[in-house]
Amino acid sequence: MQHIYSAVDMRGIRNDYFKTVVSTEPNMGDYLALELTPETFSNRRSRIREANPDIVYAQGKDLSFNRQVLESPEIDVLSRPYPIDDTLARLASRNGTAFEICVAPLRSMRGYVRARHFQSLMKTIELALRRDVDIVITSGASSPMDVFTPRELVAFGVVLGMDYPQAKASVTAIPRAVLGVDSR
Repeated sequence: MQHIYSAVDMRGIRNDYFKTVVSTEPNMGDYLALELTPETFSNRRSRIREANPDIVYAQGKDLSFNRQVLESPEIDVLSRPYPIDDTLARLASRNGTAFEICVAPLRSMRGYVRARHFQSLMKTIELALRRDVDIVITSGASSPMDVFTPRELVAFGVVLGMDYPQAKASVTAIPRAVLGVDSR
């Protein structure tokens, strides 16, 4: 028997593990997200107006682009925020922009590339915790086989340097706060 957790998957598909799911595809989750890439970021206002999403993500790229994203009030979550530095972490904290740590890209990485990615994630977590930036950990599932359970996501957060309450909050309380949903 599967157990529905009171967790929120901020990037995924409907499944039996999460109470609430946010998806970039219409009718695939409980909330609709719009993801802006570096190529589509310049016309973000018109895209946001057209899509009318519940939450807006922006995909990270480099330090200068990440700064541009963090200075934009329309952005709720900076997805894949690496590279990040202390100045950008402070800016994210001040503007209330959360960082998304997505587990999905690790599925296809091997060896040295995966090790470097883990280092980058750990550095991002360290800076975010130091500057009190909200962190959401997501599965990034695009099919039922890609879904990570909330417990797996919490364990992943602990491996990256979060303590258990912080990791648990990154899949429960923080996503609800970003969505503006009460914490029942």
